[in-house]
Amino acid sequence: MQVEAFASIIDADRLRQAAQENPKLRDMMVRYEQFFLAQVQQTAACNAAHSVRARACKWLLRMQSLVGDDLVLTQEFLAQMIGVQRSGVNAIAQELQKLEMISYSRGHIRILDRPRIERLACECDAAINAHYAEIFGS
Repeated sequence: MQVEAFASIIDADRLRQAAQENPKLRDMMVRYEQFFLAQVQQTAACNAAHSVRARACKWLLRMQSLVGDDLVLTQEFLAQMIGVQRSGVNAIAQELQKLEMISYSRGHIRILDRPRIERLACECDAAINAHYAEIFGS
């Protein structure tokens, strides 16, 4: 998990059995697998084609959409999520804070100006969201 939340687990054999017995569940799992593979492909292309700043902004927007304006995370964790060294994330965090787009203190980031961060982010999160909507509906 990337952020604190509640989760449930199920034994793989029980899930497999439930999917065999419930066509709607099986269909949803197949569609989710299609979405997940598309997301992995988009992420690989993003990591190869876009700047560290654009990827960091994309990731911050994604996390804000999931948990709100206050993100509990370290620069090390963010660096792992976007596939760079922590020093690269540190420079970006300092830049975004200087521009008053985020506030950052040890292990906490607060999004202050989403529209400006959106302008710096790559289009990959929007592409992933569009693919999700195509597969699952809005």
